[in-house]
Amino acid sequence: MDKILSGVRVLDFTDALAGPYCTRYMADCGAEVINVEKPGGKVARGIPYFFKGESTDFIYNHCGKKSLGVDMKKEGSRELILKLAKSCDVVVENFRPGVMREFNLTYQDFKEVNPSMIMCSISGWGQEGPRAEQMAADLSIQSISGILDLTGDPDGRPSLVGFPVTDILAGLNAFGAICAALYRRSISGQGDYIDIAMADCAINCLHMAVGVHTLTEGKVELKRAGAFNNDMPSWGIFKGKDGYLAISAATKVGWDRLTDLMGKPELATDPRFETREARLKNKDAVVEYVEEWLGAFDHVADVAALLQSYRMQSVPVLSVAKLVDEDEQFKLRRMLKELEHPTLGKVKFLTSPLRYTNSNASVERPPTVKAGENTGDVLKGILGMTEKELDALKKEGVVFE
Repeated sequence: MDKILSGVRVLDFTDALAGPYCTRYMADCGAEVINVEKPGGKVARGIPYFFKGESTDFIYNHCGKKSLGVDMKKEGSRELILKLAKSCDVVVENFRPGVMREFNLTYQDFKEVNPSMIMCSISGWGQEGPRAEQMAADLSIQSISGILDLTGDPDGRPSLVGFPVTDILAGLNAFGAICAALYRRSISGQGDYIDIAMADCAINCLHMAVGVHTLTEGKVELKRAGAFNNDMPSWGIFKGKDGYLAISAATKVGWDRLTDLMGKPELATDPRFETREARLKNKDAVVEYVEEWLGAFDHVADVAALLQSYRMQSVPVLSVAKLVDEDEQFKLRRMLKELEHPTLGKVKFLTSPLRYTNSNASVERPPTVKAGENTGDVLKGILGMTEKELDALKKEGVVFE
């Protein structure tokens, strides 16, 4: 079965996470992704955690990509990249703004050799503005975007989201933008330049907080509420005997149904809890009643099953280990695919969450073990380079294997 991006060729200058996450999606969708690596390899190869000397970050985000070793500081590297660009569809980079200009590889440079080129730049703050050249990573973007201010205990310090959410958001937005540009090019023949800022992608998710601020002209501000929703105290994380349980009883119908199951139907008409505003004022009492009821059950999973049988949203709070090893829905969706890694042996890789009926998106190849592993194959296959020409470039230090 053909993949959705079969026939698309990508020159990938990305490193760390946001860019590689985008191009990993493209590789899973069938694009030929050529990972341009510097001497010593990408920074991601050195990001912990390590397993038998391999970076978990690298092996999970670089599956299905080819590695082309190029020293961009050497004379002749620019000419080589532009030759490759003639037969590529997309260039993706996530350097600090200005770095590609230092390489003399701007969108205009690529456009001169390939007028229909699509180029996507991913950065922390965008390509222009007072912060454009400042350093940025997920921590910085979570901090400045408002995400940290909305996350954690209301009486304590802000809490980090448990994964690099702003990198992932930027990578996904870049993937979507590139696919949209490819579609437009298929109609108009025109390429495009895409500027993706991690900060923009993060704040774009805060529609409720931004909306409340702007609509009330700053008179109301959403603040972090810990394990519970700002405005819905019966919507949150409750403690049981053997763990925590997520319960959503946000509406009046949901609250009434929950009080029935708790064996306390009188709470539905109790003035302290009859309306959402009343429950909000008496949030501590709401939590106390629900958790007292949960204490009668040995397992929060049993409570979740009971609530689900009454068409209420509820699931246990699972660890990653429990999800991967025990959850039947996760297994049914086949989100792990076992591949043979050259040095690690059999490895279960996360595969694409995209499910098509008439196409396919899935991890097919493990990542490269060393930087420049596919240099010869790429240059011979795409440029028709001879062994003698390749040896000359290697001798000059322009490329490596």
